[in-house]
Amino acid sequence: MSTTHIQPLPNVRGRMSYTELGEGKKRTRNIREKTNRIAAQMGDMGTREDFIRFCSAMRRQSQGTRLNEGYELRVSWSPEELSRDSPEDIQRACEYGYALCKEVAPNAPCWVTVHTDGEGGCVHVHATIANHDLVSGTAIAHGTDHATVKRKNDRLSREMGFTVVGPEPARERTTWAERKAQFGIESFERVLGNRVADARDHASNMEEFLEELKVRGVELTETRKPGEKTGEETVGWSYKSRDPYGKSRRKRRRRASNLADDLTREGIEAYFEAKQRELEAQEQDAPAPEVLPDVPETETAAQPSADSAIDVYDLDRAYVSEMASDLQKAHIHRSREAGESFMDERYERLVEARNHPDEQLAKLREDVDAARREFYASKEARDTMQHPCPGLLAGMHVFAKAGRDAKDPVSRMMADMTALMLHMMIQEALAEERRRQREEAERRVYESRKSMWDAEKRLKAAEKALSDEDERESKAHAKTMRARYARARSASPSTPRSAGKDTQFGE
Repeated sequence: MSTTHIQPLPNVRGRMSYTELGEGKKRTRNIREKTNRIAAQMGDMGTREDFIRFCSAMRRQSQGTRLNEGYELRVSWSPEELSRDSPEDIQRACEYGYALCKEVAPNAPCWVTVHTDGEGGCVHVHATIANHDLVSGTAIAHGTDHATVKRKNDRLSREMGFTVVGPEPARERTTWAERKAQFGIESFERVLGNRVADARDHASNMEEFLEELKVRGVELTETRKPGEKTGEETVGWSYKSRDPYGKSRRKRRRRASNLADDLTREGIEAYFEAKQRELEAQEQDAPAPEVLPDVPETETAAQPSADSAIDVYDLDRAYVSEMASDLQKAHIHRSREAGESFMDERYERLVEARNHPDEQLAKLREDVDAARREFYASKEARDTMQHPCPGLLAGMHVFAKAGRDAKDPVSRMMADMTALMLHMMIQEALAEERRRQREEAERRVYESRKSMWDAEKRLKAAEKALSDEDERESKAHAKTMRARYARARSASPSTPRSAGKDTQFGE
């Protein structure tokens, strides 16, 4: 009889150190005497250290998306079944631990260690499984729960001749892929089962499954009734659809359990749960997307960047060879004009570049890449300083970086602090913007008041000018009238009037 236990391992090195040396006084004694507690061991790597490094490297490669480096299975047997004094029993336990690892995770590397120094004198194994599937390249998605491990351990124990406590396992659950061959091609059961299986495969959850059934003309009926022995309520499914090969083409019904176990309610729910776990595992292993500030599409679509020529320009081997040849000729011509020998260090470098353009091309590309990096760094710094709120722009970049790397509680806490800092920077930026707007409004009020005063001054000056002109014209008119009156009096003779009313003097 064997007992099993499984636990996740965030740190494989610590657990492997325990299985090798133990802990406390036992560990101190083993280190001092240069011994260990390993009775037998086997694994998929060359050494224990290689396996430890592999588990650690796979977790680092996931960029923080994996919480565990591996899993440990512990299997123990009673002294009546396996003796710690028998080398054959120890080797048998080691092989059993390795076989159980392959049952739990067939494509993951493992390492098995056998101990015989337990308190009860029982032979037991510590089997460590790396949290990495070599076929899919992802973490182990399912099959690491205790119920699944216990079921696989019981089945493997029966196959390898160990005793198992408990009743015999129930019959193997059937699948539609296995069952449909038992029905005829034109039978109603095969047509109905194909429709249900196709609806399940094209859905990602229960709601979509029901919609897919309707599209294929299948009706689902759920029946609930209490069990005969336990009294617990049981739920059963049955499918109803039209028989295309029947004589009357009528609708017929079949219980889901009569088709296959994976088409029952429990089978469909288990299928969608497994599918969801696989999607979550793929999302965890996928690299985090880089978060960049939004850039309006109209800017890039309107016209190409002014620096696009820098990006598309690339050196070519022929260009380097041709350029070296031209420089070599120019150097010879200049040396002859100066009356000097052209066989100098510069000439040798040009000959070397002409004969080995690939090396020179690599150096030139490094120089170009360095110049490009310097250019883009200076350009980014200039754009940051030209931004109305350079501190806020830098905060946006910090917030994007923090959000991209927030995969553990500490990183999420730092992301929250960064978000709080960004919130404060936004508040400061808004306050600064309001201050600028207030100053701009005050400036406009001052300028409009000045313009109003200038207009009033111009109006008063115009009114004064008009008043002065009216006064001048009045004075000129009065002067003219006085002059005319004076001329009129001087030009006409003066005749004295008589004392009588109707006579003049001398009549």
